[in-house]
Amino acid sequence: MMKKTLTASALLSALLLATAPVHAQSDAQTPPPAAQQPAANIDDAQLEKFAAALDDIAKIQEDAMARLSQVEDQQKAQAIQQEANENMVDAVNDSGLSVEDYNLIANQLQTNPELQERLQALR
Repeated sequence: MMKKTLTASALLSALLLATAPVHAQSDAQTPPPAAQQPAANIDDAQLEKFAAALDDIAKIQEDAMARLSQVEDQQKAQAIQQEANENMVDAVNDSGLSVEDYNLIANQLQTNPELQERLQALR
């Protein structure tokens, strides 16, 4: 029973990790929607930085999910999640984007087919 609970917890954690980059927060505030960049103003350089961060984040998530599958202690699982989240924020910042800019692009990619095509063309 404990194993099933921990497995379910690990799966939930993996799902949370999968959405963490979009919801990752830093100390700075996200600008109000009126101040956010329209998709047309996201240039290829920003999109390339986003793609690099996205690749790094995918690796971090994969590693965290593998580690979570081996853990049966809830505190260790939470520590892995926290470490992965911090590493994802670092990956975004290391790419040259702020977390806010990364989140803006990620959100726009969900609803903008033209931006999705531009990202695919860069990869």
